[in-house]
Amino acid sequence: MKRNLSIILITIAQFGISTLSLVSGILLVLLMTGRLAVFSADLTQLSGYFKGLVIFGLFVSLWGMASSIGLWRLKRWGWSGSILFQVLCILNNMLIFLGGRPLTFGVYFSAGISGALLFALLLPSVRITINHQPPMTANSEA
Repeated sequence: MKRNLSIILITIAQFGISTLSLVSGILLVLLMTGRLAVFSADLTQLSGYFKGLVIFGLFVSLWGMASSIGLWRLKRWGWSGSILFQVLCILNNMLIFLGGRPLTFGVYFSAGISGALLFALLLPSVRITINHQPPMTANSEA
């Protein structure tokens, strides 16, 4: 079965976001452990809650990368994993807010992108392609 444009765009966006999140997560871990000092703020003093969210984010990023590969290969587990990845990204943004951090443009942007990708993953054309079913026509409904 051939990839449709929606799957190509979702996969590229998701893999790119996952890669950027992984890199930024690794940088945050280095800043939190004091192995890297870039900003004047001391990230070693972050609460355990936010350190846990960073570690959670690293695992979510890896999950997103793996799911992107599965989605590119038109595997059902890649599609399901991509849906879970987008839900986890939205959840991570909510947990940041619940942890007491103010909502910023970045949080809204991230949640909006995740919501849009989740919507795209649930499009009938994407589900049909993943399920390897030919699209229904007016003649095949009878």
